[in-house]
Amino acid sequence: MALCRDYTCPTQSHSPQRRVENGAKNMNTEYFTNYWIGQEPTGPGHSPTLNQMPAYVDVAPLAFVGITDDDQLDFSFLTQQNSAPTIQGWIKTVRAQGTKVLLSINSQQFASIQDPLGFAQTVQSAVTEWGVDGIDIDFEPPFQSQTLITVVKQLRSTLGSGVILTAPIYSAWLGMLDFLGQFADSLDYLTTMDYTGYPGFETTIEYFNQYAKAIGGPERLAIGISCMGPSTSANFTPLPDLIKLCQWEPEEGQKQGAMLYTFSYDIKVRPIPNKPTSGTGYPDGTWTKTIHENLPVASKVTAAS
Repeated sequence: MALCRDYTCPTQSHSPQRRVENGAKNMNTEYFTNYWIGQEPTGPGHSPTLNQMPAYVDVAPLAFVGITDDDQLDFSFLTQQNSAPTIQGWIKTVRAQGTKVLLSINSQQFASIQDPLGFAQTVQSAVTEWGVDGIDIDFEPPFQSQTLITVVKQLRSTLGSGVILTAPIYSAWLGMLDFLGQFADSLDYLTTMDYTGYPGFETTIEYFNQYAKAIGGPERLAIGISCMGPSTSANFTPLPDLIKLCQWEPEEGQKQGAMLYTFSYDIKVRPIPNKPTSGTGYPDGTWTKTIHENLPVASKVTAAS
């Protein structure tokens, strides 16, 4: 049965409502964001290609796009292993199955943009050229910057409400929660990335609750999970904790969903020279599949009209 989602952010004193429409989705109430990283070699014996992203994934940010000193977008990291035309072809395939695709822009240059309108128009052109649904604003390590707020507001104004804006956040934001509230104002939703190193289930929840309070509630906040590995490292969410994090719900409402970093790392063995233990140690796709199986199920999905 063809289904669509009408995702509307809750009305908040500082946030306009947003609507994200997905087609052919599963019956989960919550949303699954799953990164794909262009740095990883793809193909047999390596990481999956973007067009192998499961149809039940709601949003796939592509990591990473940079910003040059003259405020242009730099796609060299994203296209390290596959050409832009190849990735753009995969984007069409993934979007056709109902998954939204974002360009994840990773740069502190957001806080130094000289011409916010000109930059927003550059991003708008890239969104059109690459055929994506929005952008992910990865500003790390974060610091308080009025320029950042101005740029994010200009992106929202230029791109319009139909284009998705997201951002990952982590514990460095805990010391500037008021600023986090301002930053989140123009965004559709945020994701946590408290997994490098992973502080444990209870601390992850504690951090989530502080972020949620700062942005006006948990409904625009997805909880982050990592399969970077190796499994013996600190940069890894153990499978039992993954399940608990997906099934956990805040007392104040419902979380937005879960985020995985990354689909590209979700393989049993990553063939990295001199690191034979890299990878999850589980069958390929285990973290992706387990998140899908453990996000809450039910009522926010409506039949396509």
